[in-house]
Amino acid sequence: MPVLPNQRHEKFAQLLAEGKSAAEAYVLAGYRANRHNAARLKSFEPVRQRLLEIQTAGANRAEITLAGVLSELDQAIEIAKAKGQPNALVNAAQLRAKLGGLLVEKAQVEVTTEQYEPADAQEVLHRIAERVSVEAAVTLGRCFGLEFDPTWSPASEPIPRARIGQRLIEERRPNANGRKREI
Repeated sequence: MPVLPNQRHEKFAQLLAEGKSAAEAYVLAGYRANRHNAARLKSFEPVRQRLLEIQTAGANRAEITLAGVLSELDQAIEIAKAKGQPNALVNAAQLRAKLGGLLVEKAQVEVTTEQYEPADAQEVLHRIAERVSVEAAVTLGRCFGLEFDPTWSPASEPIPRARIGQRLIEERRPNANGRKREI
């Protein structure tokens, strides 16, 4: 039986199929609360037939289970063996293994991170000043024997050499693709 032409009747039948009481379904379908009329509508033949149809469809959907699908695949494997069809046999066996959790599709995950390479010590100090504070940049510069230059910009001078302690350290030049390097 198709959907009931009266929308309230259809809604009432659907609510009954969901497990609501007749009185609840009657009110939720848009009627005023009346237990007597709810009972009469529940016994109305088109509503009863529609309710039975909805419940039957739900029962059929509930029957499709993993066990049912696996048994059908077992039958397909037996038929493929009997008819000598290796491709069908392999496909059915592979699907059965996937459903059973024996085969897992492999996915390759690549993680790439970008690492920033500063051009010189002043650039490092400027990044610290931007992210933490100017005082932190000045203090860190003093710890390494450097003076923080607030007017410095990356394009203002060539890559300098910085003396840290007693060692001479040459700063790294940027890569050809900028100042980032993939690891």
